[in-house]
Amino acid sequence: MDKMLPLLDPEQENVAKLEEGGSISVGLTDTRYYVILRVVEDGIDPSPEVRLVDSDGEEIQGSAPTSLHVDRELDAEGPKYRPVWVYYPKNTANYTIHNDGDNTLWLVDDAAAESEMLRNPIVLLMASTCCFGFIIGLLAIIFAIISTRQKPRKKEKIVSGLVIDERVMTTDELYRMQKGEEVSDSSFTQEKVADPFVSSDAAPAAKQKIIQQDLDSEINETEWKEWDEG
Repeated sequence: MDKMLPLLDPEQENVAKLEEGGSISVGLTDTRYYVILRVVEDGIDPSPEVRLVDSDGEEIQGSAPTSLHVDRELDAEGPKYRPVWVYYPKNTANYTIHNDGDNTLWLVDDAAAESEMLRNPIVLLMASTCCFGFIIGLLAIIFAIISTRQKPRKKEKIVSGLVIDERVMTTDELYRMQKGEEVSDSSFTQEKVADPFVSSDAAPAAKQKIIQQDLDSEINETEWKEWDEG
């Protein structure tokens, strides 16, 4: 701040300083712009009341300051300098500036002051930090989007052929599905398979049933042998 404050002080850095009713010849460059400053007194907004004339006697038109041209108050107890008019010379030449007001005006080269500030190492470091911060923030957003897309999806119910959730469908389930009925674990019951071995304590009815099955199998075997032999 100690190095930058003098660049903002019109008393130290100015192209011209004119008392009321005065005039002076100044050399202006077409690649820069120049601001007219006046002191704010009693809170009253000062008027431009200035003329810039070229070597042919023609007045150069200026423009009102924008929001980028702010007041300069270097000290809380010091004067407040307010931009009142801005000139953008079209040609590099000598001009005559006239102060038609009743107080002092300062003609400052804001472009030169800005260039000097940008050459300050601290300002360059701050600007580069802001740029890197923007780039890092942009990269963080890109990586966040990529990581979100690569997250595994929630496991869903898998149906593949005759397998549902790693369980093979039974004939009863296939039949129900073909008929359009809902298939679930409670929609069918598994029948118990008969024991292939009959114990000695089996009931006589069970033994009689087994004997009858054996007789039926013998009859059936006789029938297919006769049919096969013609």
